[in-house]
Amino acid sequence: MSQPRIVRSEEVEPQNIRGLGSEAGRVRRILATQKFFFNVDEVNPGHSPHHWHRHDGYRAQGYEVEYPADFEEIYFILSGRGVIQWKTAAGEIREQPVGPGDTIHMPPGVVEHQLLNNGTEPVRLAVVGVPPPKKTPIA
Repeated sequence: MSQPRIVRSEEVEPQNIRGLGSEAGRVRRILATQKFFFNVDEVNPGHSPHHWHRHDGYRAQGYEVEYPADFEEIYFILSGRGVIQWKTAAGEIREQPVGPGDTIHMPPGVVEHQLLNNGTEPVRLAVVGVPPPKKTPIA
């Protein structure tokens, strides 16, 4: 039988938002298993935790990342305000304001999207993704 695991977020080493310096904000990968990952992200004004993207794949910082076809992601806004933006099939950008207590679900096959902090204070959000993408070092 397994025991509960307690992870204290202040003990998890924060990392820069992918491809950006610490001025954009920080990501704490609290827990990652073969079935899911859980982050707490803090995104500074004018930035996004993951710029315009789809959940397919990308190469960055010496890694190739591939998303499973059934990948889903959930953002839960803890504090701060921003907008979730997405592109329609015609390429139009749509957006919806989000703030504390709002949940954003990105289902499998979600359109190109980003969460943008267009406010004046950091946006703090909990992020869950299932199943996690495969990350392979580029040789």
